Amino acid sequence: MFCCATVIGGIAFILFFIGILAKKRKSSRLQARVNTLKDKANSWEDNEIEDFDPKNVLKETDFNIMTERLKNRIIIPNLEEPDNSPYGTPATYVNHVADHLVNAFDFSQVLNVLCQFKHFKTKIGDINLHFIHIVGSEEKRSTPIILLHGWPSTVWEFHKSIPKLVEQGYTVVAPSLPGHGFTDPPNVTGVSPSVMACAYHKLMHKLGYKRFVIHGGDWGAIIGSLLTYMYPESVIGLHNTMNHMNFGWRQILQSLIGAVLPSLVYTTEQEKKFIHPMFKFGERMYRSFAYFHIQSVLPDSYGYGMVDSPVGLIGWIGTTYAIASSGRDSTVNMMTNLRNGLKNFGLDNACANISLFWCVKSAQASMRLFLSRLFSQDLDLCCGVPTDITISLKYGKRVLKILE
Repeated sequence: MFCCATVIGGIAFILFFIGILAKKRKSSRLQARVNTLKDKANSWEDNEIEDFDPKNVLKETDFNIMTERLKNRIIIPNLEEPDNSPYGTPATYVNHVADHLVNAFDFSQVLNVLCQFKHFKTKIGDINLHFIHIVGSEEKRSTPIILLHGWPSTVWEFHKSIPKLVEQGYTVVAPSLPGHGFTDPPNVTGVSPSVMACAYHKLMHKLGYKRFVIHGGDWGAIIGSLLTYMYPESVIGLHNTMNHMNFGWRQILQSLIGAVLPSLVYTTEQEKKFIHPMFKFGERMYRSFAYFHIQSVLPDSYGYGMVDSPVGLIGWIGTTYAIASSGRDSTVNMMTNLRNGLKNFGLDNACANISLFWCVKSAQASMRLFLSRLFSQDLDLCCGVPTDITISLKYGKRVLKILE
C-alpha cells in the first residue's frame, strides 16, 4: 500500500513539475513573440497624418451601379425554405434587403453623417490606416478612447456612439480595419490581429495619447485584448463585447457539467436555454461559425463573388447583421428570426455597411484577416491575457452604458 501511494505521489509530483515547466516555457515563448512584434513596430517609419474626405471614396456613381445590378439581378430560384433553413440565407431575405437598397435606402444620408466627423489617414508599417478623430472638451479633461470594430463592420458602427462619448468627455479615435471601409487593403500578407494591435498603439501615441481606454467588438475585442497584453502600461481600461480570453480546463469542465446538470452551472434560464442540451448548442455553434471556417481557409475564393456581385454581398455579409441581432428563437422560422434581427439592428444600418463594402470593393480583403495561420499565431497571445490586467470596471461600465 505504501509503495502504491509513493508511486502515485511521485507521478503526481512529476506531472505537477512538468506542468510548471510547460507554463514557464509557454510564458517565455509568448514574451518572445511580443518582443518580436514590438521591435518590428518600433522600426516603422513615422509618417505624416493627412486629412481624408470620405466623398473621395464613397461615390454616388458606385452606389448607382450597385442598385442597377440589383434591379437587373438574376431571379433567385424559389426553392423550398424549411423552417430551420439549413441551406443558409433564404432567398426571401436577399430580395427583401435588395428591394430596400433599390427603392428606399438613402445613400446620401450615410455620406452626410460620416462627413460630420473629422477623418484622417496615415501610413503605419504596411497599413494606410484611416481613422476618425474627435477631440473632447478640455474643460472636462477628456479621456482618450479608441473604438475598434470587427467583421463585417465599418466605422459606421459608431456613428451614434461617437457624439455621445464626446458629450461625456471622451476624446474618440475610431480606426477602420484593413480592407474595411476606408483603410486600404495591405499590399503585403501577414497583417494579423497582433500587427493591428501594434499599429493602433502606435497611432494613439502618434496622436499624443500615452494612456487610453479601449472598446472592442468581434475582431476589435481580440485586437484590443492583444493591445492590452502587449502594452499594459498604455491601457487605462478595456471593454469588450466578446469574451474570448482564458478558455481552459475550467471552462471545458463547466460546459460538460452544464450539458448534463445545467442547474449546477448556470444561474439564469436564458443561460440554460442557450447551452442545454449540449448537442443542440454544438450544432448551433457549428452552423454559426461556418463563415469563419471558410474565410480562414479560402478567403479569396469567396471574396471575388462579394466584390463583383451585390447579391452575393447581401447573401454572405448582409446576413450576419440580422443573425447576430436576432434572438435565434428555435420556435420560429429562419426568415422570422432574420426580420426580427434586422428590426433590432436596423435595416438602414445593414444597408449602410453593405454599401460601404461595395463602394470601396473591400469584401475580399476584409476576409483575409481570418486566414487560419495568421490567426493561430495570435491565439496563444489572446488566451494569455490575464482577466484582471488593467481592466477598469468604472471605465467599462461607463463605456458600456454609452454604447448601448
